Amino acid sequence: MAETEKKVAATEAATVKKTAAKKPAAKKPAAKKTAKKAVPATVTVKLVKGMSGRTEKQIATAHSLGLKKIGDVTVQPDNAQTQGKIAKISHMVAVTKA
Repeated sequence: MAETEKKVAATEAATVKKTAAKKPAAKKPAAKKTAKKAVPATVTVKLVKGMSGRTEKQIATAHSLGLKKIGDVTVQPDNAQTQGKIAKISHMVAVTKA
């Protein structure tokens, strides 16, 4: 029985070595990336001409931008929707990138 016990111990030792060899090296956890919050682009819109004599659509567009009377200034996001509104009343407003 001593011989069988030695064989069993030897096979167990061999399997332990094989599993240890198969085990990949411990990896360091990846560093967490800190996401910087992107500052959304904005435009400053100022009404420089009055709305008397303008069409209802032009007046509604100016109101949707927050412009009611000459000299009013608003800060709007620089996106396609805002650019379309500005294009409709470009002759009435002054636009600067903020």
